[in-house]
Amino acid sequence: MYEINFEIPAFLLSLLCYIYCLTAKHRQYILPKGFKNKLANQHFVFLLMLVTNILSAISSVVGVYLTEATFTGVAFWQYLFHAFYFVFHATLSVSFTLYIINVTSTSINWKKIYYILFAIPYVISEIIVLTNSFTGWAFYMDDNLIYHRGPLMILLYAIGGLYVALGFFFFFKNKKAISKVDSIAVAFFIGIATLGIIIQAVKSSFLVELFSESLACLVIMIVLEEKSGHIDLTTGLLNRIAFTDDNRRLINTKQKYGLVLLKIKELDKITNRFGGREIDALLINIASYLVKESGVVEVYCYRRDGYAVLYKELNYDKATDFMNKALERFNNEWKIGSLELKADIITTLVKVPEDIKSIEELENLISSGYTKAKTGSYYVSIEEVKEITNSGKYEEALRKAITEKKLMLKYQPIWSTSEAKTVSAEALLRVDSDELRNISPEVYIPIAEKSGLIKDIGLFVFEEVCKFLCDERIKNSNIKYVELNLSVYQFMYNDLIDSFEEIRKRYNVDASKINLEITETAATLDEDVISNTLKEFQKLGYTLSLDDFGTGYSNLMRMTESNYQNIKIDKSILWKVCKEEKGDEMLKDLMSFVRTLNAEIIQEGVETKEQLDKVISCGCDYIQGFYFSAPIKDVDFIKYINNEQNN
Repeated sequence: MYEINFEIPAFLLSLLCYIYCLTAKHRQYILPKGFKNKLANQHFVFLLMLVTNILSAISSVVGVYLTEATFTGVAFWQYLFHAFYFVFHATLSVSFTLYIINVTSTSINWKKIYYILFAIPYVISEIIVLTNSFTGWAFYMDDNLIYHRGPLMILLYAIGGLYVALGFFFFFKNKKAISKVDSIAVAFFIGIATLGIIIQAVKSSFLVELFSESLACLVIMIVLEEKSGHIDLTTGLLNRIAFTDDNRRLINTKQKYGLVLLKIKELDKITNRFGGREIDALLINIASYLVKESGVVEVYCYRRDGYAVLYKELNYDKATDFMNKALERFNNEWKIGSLELKADIITTLVKVPEDIKSIEELENLISSGYTKAKTGSYYVSIEEVKEITNSGKYEEALRKAITEKKLMLKYQPIWSTSEAKTVSAEALLRVDSDELRNISPEVYIPIAEKSGLIKDIGLFVFEEVCKFLCDERIKNSNIKYVELNLSVYQFMYNDLIDSFEEIRKRYNVDASKINLEITETAATLDEDVISNTLKEFQKLGYTLSLDDFGTGYSNLMRMTESNYQNIKIDKSILWKVCKEEKGDEMLKDLMSFVRTLNAEIIQEGVETKEQLDKVISCGCDYIQGFYFSAPIKDVDFIKYINNEQNN
């Protein structure tokens, strides 16, 4: 009756795959709770495929065996097992497609309506089979117990073909989301299973469909489901490889999900104190706690001190509750044998794609460590994490720029209202590197201050200014001096004055040609070292300017004693008073107060003719801003003043 019968090999092959999946690497086959979550779980659907393949094979084998049986009632049992075959095989078609969808991570946020639409053809096929005893539409047995296809058998094959076509569609639409090896495995899986379906559909006496599907499942198990290389050996959690692969798939298929990141603080110090065996036990306990309390399958140990919990559902409240529980738990000790170990954590919640949009951004984020100078366990917002991450990235870029000599100065003209010409300039640092070229100095200067790079940068700026002042074209111009900014952190170095003086004397520059700017906040710090250093600079002939006046809380007595040549009113003050009804009076009063300090006034941030007229009418001495010029390179600055003198 059957020319080729591979049902027993199909049964044995599927059974072996199923046994292996249940006995090897148990951790990767922990199943999520909830029916919908199970359908959206790749491993569950793979097990479902194996089970339905096994049951289909059993039904087919028994049905074929019964064709030769002669006992009483054999017709009933033969019919029943043929019906079982179609019931299970219809489920196999659905699970086949659902597996492809899960591999490409395209269904994790499906709404109920999508699952309903997806299931309708399957339900129709099952109704046809379950009502077949009354209709004979799917198949029937003749008087000699010979199996025949019914008039709707073609519809059952069409429904099976529909699911295969859907599998093809989701695979080709999203194959870039998975690795090349996985992509080849899935393509083979689809191809070999489809070939078996076509052969058996065309030639009903060739029972090869189940075997081809079992063979396809074997390939999938070896390539996609055998995750021993994706398991962390200590904790049993999914490892960094799995973390990267899973997130790449989800991000590339534009899924929305949440990641809770947890980092154990100072694990190296804890290890040095207690030893490796105790720490391994601690990490295993932590892993078990995270799996149990998070309630999700995808828990990763992406490095020895770093964990991640992936929430596929868009339920950020659930993720937040878990973080709060974790913080509370880590505030208590972990009992390891007779020891009690304390391990603090830092945790944060990352929303994809709101917070990150690429796997590279995620890799940078988890590599940063996102550690703050804070004790105990604590939560860090994603905004703070990004700031910390960028700080590390910018610091590295700044170090590289210093080494590769990518620092440069630009000069912004300062215009005299009384002389109606440019009489000085402010030297401003810029970094000519790909990483920092478009980044504001307000971002990387604080990083330089905290990292200690400000010392080298400060010396570079001072030397470049001295070189600039040595240029004969500058000496023969109207430029009386150049301003450069001093960071409060530069005062921490005892050799600040000596270093500056060595450079100045080497270039034979008069100290009066250099004006040192410090911010209002730095000027009012009650630090003798700052005050004494400024006085020493003044004794040597340097002049001082107070920058950003109006943005801090001034110690007026200390400001008066410092004898500033210039006080620069912050641009934010000008922009604000321009919006006020009584802005002119406010600015005039502020400038009148500055005059009581025996200092000349520089107004920065002047960008329009209206602003220019306003500050002149209020009594400003010098003006700096884009109305005259943006900061420009030294050669362009020289051209600028030459053009001004010739006009």
